[in-house]
Amino acid sequence: MTGQNLRRYSFWQLRDFVRDRAIALLIIGVAIGFTVVGPVRAVSGGVFDRARATVVLELVLSQVAYIAAFIALNGIVSNDRKLGYYRFLFSKPVSIPAYYTQLFVVYLVGFLAVCLMLIGIFGIFARPVSPIAPLAFCALVFLSFGGIAFLISSLFRYDWPILAAVFLGSAILHSMWEGREGWRRMIISVLPPLYRLRPAMDD
Repeated sequence: MTGQNLRRYSFWQLRDFVRDRAIALLIIGVAIGFTVVGPVRAVSGGVFDRARATVVLELVLSQVAYIAAFIALNGIVSNDRKLGYYRFLFSKPVSIPAYYTQLFVVYLVGFLAVCLMLIGIFGIFARPVSPIAPLAFCALVFLSFGGIAFLISSLFRYDWPILAAVFLGSAILHSMWEGREGWRRMIISVLPPLYRLRPAMDD
């Protein structure tokens, strides 16, 4: 019965993702993409060879993937607590860890679906590319970001300022203390190494 209830929730989880996050992710992704693709189209006369398309897509993805993952993961647990949904969600016998594990997977699938749409839009306005490598990068960003986001959202009521601070602080400290020893190395070793992720478009 518990598994049956959990599967029923998956539809509503996906619906909520589409309504609350997917549309915003598409709009933001298209807006950021066109700030890069537009000027390149103007300069190149709308002609994108493979090398130019690869460079532009890497530049767009390095911005869009992180921002989209941040938006998708924001409040993944804490929103239910802030809005008082706990009593309603778990009025039936459903495992709380299983529910949020399923929610994380649903959000990952939704996030990748949005990324695939954005790659398709890039193909229309720039040059068609294989989606395998871009989607792999986006999945790695989501999963790398997702663990810390899930933990922070579980512990704190307002998670987005803390999540933003961890993300920005990690990037800054890694750039300042890379190669250092002692206590600095201990600090950066526990921060998410998101700065190491780079889009690679070669299949």
